[in-house]
Amino acid sequence: MRGNYAVFGLGSFGSKLALELSRAKNNVVVVDVDPQKVNDCREYVSEAIVADVSNEDVIKELNISKFDAVILGMSSHFEDQILSLTLLKQEGVQKVYAKANNVIQERILYRLGADEIIQPEQDVAERLCRRLTLDNISDMFEFKGSAIAEVTVPAELAGKSLRQLDLRNRYHITILLMRKPGGSEEDIWSPDVILEKGDLLTVFGSKRSIVELFEM
Repeated sequence: MRGNYAVFGLGSFGSKLALELSRAKNNVVVVDVDPQKVNDCREYVSEAIVADVSNEDVIKELNISKFDAVILGMSSHFEDQILSLTLLKQEGVQKVYAKANNVIQERILYRLGADEIIQPEQDVAERLCRRLTLDNISDMFEFKGSAIAEVTVPAELAGKSLRQLDLRNRYHITILLMRKPGGSEEDIWSPDVILEKGDLLTVFGSKRSIVELFEM
């Protein structure tokens, strides 16, 4: 098993997340007050529990300290989400991810101690916008001020070696993987590798630096 996670709230977001975490070989416990939703998830998660996570006794019984993170997906029942988050923090939870429906919810959850806020519709919209408007950046995942992106080498960078470009020192960007069109991904070990137009790279750095460099 890779990790231990608890998903509270089994709406469309929570149930999908629980499924994907389970497929990735994680230990996943799901909790919801709706027996039908819990039963629908039972076959693919480690444990499925019918309970009210806004109840202090329930949080104590779940032994929260064993989880690497708890994900709160009850944004449509915001009062319960607030109570659950407060109780989780009191019990010393390692990390809490919380789903928010709007900016006001996001601000409140952060103030109450949530480690990261997820706004699925906004996140999807931003990723689609990047795909439509940034020619050389096919996808980008942001976290804690940094980003991992899949990019295409533009003509301006083609014909130069990694040593010549010195991306790490000049732009604070690290190239993790490279793939020639139609080829397989490979690690980059040599600074003398020559980039060619159309090469596909997986890079790590700040969002601003990645956009400035690959959309020049």
